[in-house]
Amino acid sequence: MRPLRIGAGTVKALAAATVVFAAVLPAQPAYAATTNFYVDPVNGSDSNSGTSTAAAFKTVQAAQAAVRAVNANMSDDIVVNLRGGTYPLTAPITFGTSDSGTNGHTVIYQAYNGETPVISGGKAVTGWTAASNGEYKASVGSLDFRQLYVNGVRATRARFPDVGTDFQLQGSDKPNKLLKVLSSQVSNWDQLSKVEMMLETQWGESYLRLKSISSAGGIANVTIQDHEAGILFQRPWPQLSNNSPLHFENAHEFLNEPGEFYVDTAAQTVYYKPRPGENMSTVSVQAPTLPTLFDIKGTNLGSPAHDLRFSGITFAQTTWMEPTNNGYLNGQGGNYNISADNSNNQYVGRPPAGVQAANADRVSFTGNTFTQMGATALDLSHGVHDSSVTGNIVYDIAGNGIMVGKFSDPTVEMHTVYNPPTSPAGEDAREVVKNVTVKDNLITRIGEDYLGTAGIDAGFVNSTTIDHNDISDTPWAAISLGWGWQSAANAEGNNSVSYNRLGNVMNRLCDAAAIYHLSNDPGTVINGNYVHDVVRTPAACGSAVAGLYTDEGSNNMTLSNNVLSHTDGFINQNANGSNVTLTNNTTSGDTVIKASGLESAYQGLAAKLNLAYNKPASASSVYASYTPASNADDNNGTTGWSPTGSDTSAWWQVDLGQAYQLGQFSLTTRQDLDQSETRGNFEVRASNDPSFATYTVVGRQTSTLPLAGTLTGDIDVRQTFRYVRVAKTDGAYFYITDFSVQQAGGALEDSTGTPNTNPSTYYTIKNVNSGQVMDDYGWSTAEGASVVQWTSTGNVNQQWSIIPVSGQLYKIVNRFSGKVLDFGWPSHWRGNTLQQITYNGSNNQLWYFEPTSGGYLIRNFESKQILEVSGGSTTAGAAVDQSMPVNESFQAWTIQ
Repeated sequence: MRPLRIGAGTVKALAAATVVFAAVLPAQPAYAATTNFYVDPVNGSDSNSGTSTAAAFKTVQAAQAAVRAVNANMSDDIVVNLRGGTYPLTAPITFGTSDSGTNGHTVIYQAYNGETPVISGGKAVTGWTAASNGEYKASVGSLDFRQLYVNGVRATRARFPDVGTDFQLQGSDKPNKLLKVLSSQVSNWDQLSKVEMMLETQWGESYLRLKSISSAGGIANVTIQDHEAGILFQRPWPQLSNNSPLHFENAHEFLNEPGEFYVDTAAQTVYYKPRPGENMSTVSVQAPTLPTLFDIKGTNLGSPAHDLRFSGITFAQTTWMEPTNNGYLNGQGGNYNISADNSNNQYVGRPPAGVQAANADRVSFTGNTFTQMGATALDLSHGVHDSSVTGNIVYDIAGNGIMVGKFSDPTVEMHTVYNPPTSPAGEDAREVVKNVTVKDNLITRIGEDYLGTAGIDAGFVNSTTIDHNDISDTPWAAISLGWGWQSAANAEGNNSVSYNRLGNVMNRLCDAAAIYHLSNDPGTVINGNYVHDVVRTPAACGSAVAGLYTDEGSNNMTLSNNVLSHTDGFINQNANGSNVTLTNNTTSGDTVIKASGLESAYQGLAAKLNLAYNKPASASSVYASYTPASNADDNNGTTGWSPTGSDTSAWWQVDLGQAYQLGQFSLTTRQDLDQSETRGNFEVRASNDPSFATYTVVGRQTSTLPLAGTLTGDIDVRQTFRYVRVAKTDGAYFYITDFSVQQAGGALEDSTGTPNTNPSTYYTIKNVNSGQVMDDYGWSTAEGASVVQWTSTGNVNQQWSIIPVSGQLYKIVNRFSGKVLDFGWPSHWRGNTLQQITYNGSNNQLWYFEPTSGGYLIRNFESKQILEVSGGSTTAGAAVDQSMPVNESFQAWTIQ
């Protein structure tokens, strides 16, 4: 019997995360090739002939050399069959002109017989020993890295404050190149020059290496290293604004939560604090070492690499150390600033990709998996024609998922018209990426480190098709098309962005949309896309967060038949030309919704990231034998679960088999019938108790979703759960077509809990900073009356009952008025002031409590923002508003 092929290394680590899988496409055709080669990382040898499974090569490089010996005059395809297992690389493999197919035939590198070959740039970190404070350490020699994967799950680079909380920029002094933060937020950290400030500015982010810190009067002046300072304090965009979110990374002092790591390069040691259940004597820990795994690049534009296909391969674990070595300032879409001046002349570099192609024709990527990449996953950068990216899974990526096309060369200012051969003068028109298809790909968890990146980021492309992709969980745009901010004629044109399904995107930054567009783009259509759940988040700035956004120079294009449901903004337009046509874009439309996303042959992709897929399911009742509970997690859009008509407390639940940290859920409603009562008033609950005697609400829908619609949401609770239940909350009939939930990575919360309160008792809610209490101002009973802080009087207008509603969610009711705390609807803007409103059960009237120093944060379930005294005031009558958590005492409250 053949040895088990997934016993060690990367495959073992990824399997522990439940997400390694063979390609889940329609079965690959059996090529009747005259030449087959076989590669086996377990039992192969490069001294073998490679012509059979019994005489397989050990490395891809050996097979590549064998191909070069026989591909000069091909009479049929050449197939290199990669057997399952890990192929560790110490250098990128380059595929050039000499590796190409000839005579109209193709050289194919593919997974053998459904096995899972993993091309890995990772290195195992072993020899862990106990250190202090619950940490473990291991020697890594001269290796440095920004990502670490433990049992296949991303760890968090040690940061302060912890995940879920940020600081805010207090100001800046551009002439003196100073950033200002509160003195209480900084310290004389060890190895200060290695510490980075991660600063978010509108649509981008910067990793800024520190130089010095000095404090006076409660404010600390932070200087950053010269390279970053020469850009940040010069460029006008993205704006350097007060109150921008920030945190610090990469100091041993920050290592305090399970799932965090720190690399001490001076001591050549990595430190890690295990998550519950991780045994450091048996875990698989991988550190990425290479920026690129496969580099497909012809000799030049006249001699491209061509006729190559890569299929069924997993590409994993790449690194990118530019931010560590030189800092990083995102210009836009992950293109990082090399230099800038105060006239907004900016020059940018392009991050590397795990797999990249340039000067290449007829190259295809089909049914692959790209994961755990340190920058971009896949990049077709320039001179790529007649190529395709179809049916791939792209997830857990530090930057962009897929990049396509030319943006700006490092020596060309990024606002320059790109229209070869006239602009830049002498540029070869063959550089324009043309006739490329990016279709039926599943893309999620993008921008894990570099927030201002997209699921698909396309620049100056022509006749490019971006259709039927399913993209979710991105901090910026799902799809960005165009570059240059130009109204003038350029290389863009005749592109299609159609029938994509885009949900839970724009979930961190601002000034973009699910689909974002730049520059004049004649003949381009954005049509039939289903965009949903695009909601402004606590960290987002005040600029647009929309379903669609045509930005500067957009012209000569059509946006039609798009369904934009539950989006903060609908269609945002800025400095467009006169010929942008908007037709029949609506908030509902089941024909569009059903046609969007992965086509039927590729819908199996979604199951491979779904922790709930085909797991044991149960329900409160079952309507009929053809609607069992198992129908709701079978990844089949034509079946579903429903309860009996008399079930007024209907619920469905799934046992995931073990506890996971959950990142995103998605619920698809009934497709075949219009039963509006089934599309609203339900909760998604998580628990470690199968009876759900206690649980945490991770999602909640009160309004009615559109016919055939989907609800997709972030799960921002950093705990682990085994069971997930969807429960109807209004006693009405229910139906679930399909439910999925994905795993998250990162650090876990160190402490959780809610105050021990009695719903029949009245309490005062006191601000830790001011010592004043929440007050129904002026003893008002009016709808929308203000709630402020006031000196405690003991009167009933300062007394509140804290009444459980569901799980960890409470309503907070004033004793005098009988009304509840509310921010108004919708309530996603920072600075919205607290009101009292008659209770109606909406999400903006529900609150949960998070332990913090000296008390609790009180967080709104709808906006995910927390209560604070505006401006940290200590004055009676100061407003109470909502804001992002910034680790300050004026956001902390005691219940007395």
